[in-house]
Amino acid sequence: MNCFWQTIKKPIIGLAPMDGITDPAFRAIVDEIGQPSILYSEFVSAEGLCRNPKRLLRTFISHKTDTPLIGQLFGVDPIAMQEASAILLEKTSISGIDINMGCPNRRVASHNGGAGLIKQPKIAKKLIEAVKQAITKSKKIIGMSVKTRIGYDKIVTESWIRSLLEAEPDAIALHGRTLKQMYTGKANWEEIHKASLLAKETHTLLLGNGDIQSLDEVNKYIIKYTPDGVLLGRAALGNPWIFQNCTPDIKIRIQTAIRHIQLFDEFTPTANPLSLRKHLGWYIKGFPDASSIRNTMMKLVTTKDMLDFLSSLSYSG
Repeated sequence: MNCFWQTIKKPIIGLAPMDGITDPAFRAIVDEIGQPSILYSEFVSAEGLCRNPKRLLRTFISHKTDTPLIGQLFGVDPIAMQEASAILLEKTSISGIDINMGCPNRRVASHNGGAGLIKQPKIAKKLIEAVKQAITKSKKIIGMSVKTRIGYDKIVTESWIRSLLEAEPDAIALHGRTLKQMYTGKANWEEIHKASLLAKETHTLLLGNGDIQSLDEVNKYIIKYTPDGVLLGRAALGNPWIFQNCTPDIKIRIQTAIRHIQLFDEFTPTANPLSLRKHLGWYIKGFPDASSIRNTMMKLVTTKDMLDFLSSLSYSG
């Protein structure tokens, strides 16, 4: 049998993984409203998951859905990567495992993790093989993918993507910036297109990522650069409707923010609710008196306080 990457409808329009953002509640909201092709979790340290699976497994909690959920890991130790993958395969309902090879965080990259692996292609291949071995041992039909960038301090798309393709992942999602750029400047979709042409000669799918702001742009970029599909990241913040190309009114946005908080309580009741503040700020962007509303929300501490405040807004009824 083939894993979901081989059977999923193309082109793929998915939710990109974002650290501190794509938690269970946010994924559920995006899935309910936007209905993307795929969802990614936040990334989790493979070594950390091996040491403390009970605490870190909550990252991979999922609502009931037919949308493939991809659990993302980062690390540099193939043994830990294989062990962490085995934990995910045993303890979660994920459809795929992704290795983060694109995180620009200097603390992660300086230890060769995340985008640091771009400078360590041999280790990168060993990590891919480690995940594949865990999947084989589990006897489950699970996808294996990589999320990365076009370079570390300079563009090396061709050599880097060729190296990854030799390891035969099911899919590669490519952000069109180097680590050095972080999230500044513009994503280089010409480089993403180069990678797409390389992948076309293999069985690996190539998804593009970076700076897409609308569904119209999604369709244009798929035609021009990456026929396999794209991932949307920052454009979906406070805007799960982007996948359906619709613009909700203020009342619906407030109701969705309330639903988001309720899902947070349902899926991760022991997590710090202060992480919700940024989401609430995104939902109210462009509201009348948005600055005043945001200032109040940034002082709220509990989910009950947040729910009470949103319910009190005059246009939330």
